[in-house]
Amino acid sequence: MNKIVNRIAAILLLAGIGIGVQAQSWTGPKEKPKSRIDLKYGPLNPGKRTDADMQRFREYGLGQFIHWGVYAIAGGEWNGVKAPTASEWIRVWSGNTAPQNWQQTYDNLYKQFNPKSFDARSWARQAKQMGARYMIITTKHHDGFCLWPSKYTNYTIAQTPYKKDIVKQLVDAYTAEGIDVYLYFSIIDWNNKDYRSASLKTEDEKQAYNRFLTFTRNQLFELMDNYPKMKGFWFDGTWDKAWINAYEWTYQLEKDLRNAHPGLIIGSRFRNDEHGKRHFDSNGDLLGDYEQGWERKLPAQYEWLNGNDWDCVMTIPPNGWGYIKIGRSFIPKRPMI
Repeated sequence: MNKIVNRIAAILLLAGIGIGVQAQSWTGPKEKPKSRIDLKYGPLNPGKRTDADMQRFREYGLGQFIHWGVYAIAGGEWNGVKAPTASEWIRVWSGNTAPQNWQQTYDNLYKQFNPKSFDARSWARQAKQMGARYMIITTKHHDGFCLWPSKYTNYTIAQTPYKKDIVKQLVDAYTAEGIDVYLYFSIIDWNNKDYRSASLKTEDEKQAYNRFLTFTRNQLFELMDNYPKMKGFWFDGTWDKAWINAYEWTYQLEKDLRNAHPGLIIGSRFRNDEHGKRHFDSNGDLLGDYEQGWERKLPAQYEWLNGNDWDCVMTIPPNGWGYIKIGRSFIPKRPMI
């Protein structure tokens, strides 16, 4: 585990700047609908924000994305067999190549999570030396394991041999170096028995998912309360039909989050409008404060942004977020920035 600690922060972030990078290009400029329709659950902040917090976001340039969780122990393989999934998705490994009782094995990996060499202050100093102005840390990925001691689940860092709050250490260390911290949060939670992905059909499913929504809300407010110096959320896992159909609830949740934390910055992945449109609503307007694309997504022309704020995550390798330990070199042949 100790060897993994220094190998997981291998992702760069680029916010709102035009630079040359090896990346996936956009397919073209986004065309807005020729006519507009009335929307009840469109953007809460139409147009570009002009407040100091958003202006600071525009000036970041380079950031650091730390994608860390119990999946780092597996590192994309098990007993020398490479999983056919992204390393951070390894819990869903199935089929002929999957180890016997794999999900049960994975769900017990937290008992091995003990990064004794972890030094948040050292990481923060290194990030400052490389020029990072902001950092994003995975508080909880799709497996549901929390890097903070959440009081709403037992599947947390507090139950590991390490026990100490990793999120707090990182927020404090990076803030002390003048680097703003954003919290990645996955809506998907495979560990929560009330989580649902498909459209809800039965009354039992609806009640279960309502409990899950309450759980999600509680964890988000818990993160803001525990780490008031955080600047915003970077959401993931918001494509499931159950979440998409909860548009009225997610609209109100965004309102409540912003009211509780003035200046909070939220990307376009958080929610959708009443017609299921994500990132951009049915009128082509940005949902959230900036466009939050997929990995290595850069516009070929600056004008394609249509004046929107944006960020791009330059993953190494191209489609890998978590640590991969099978012998490969992912050092780019050309500089990434």
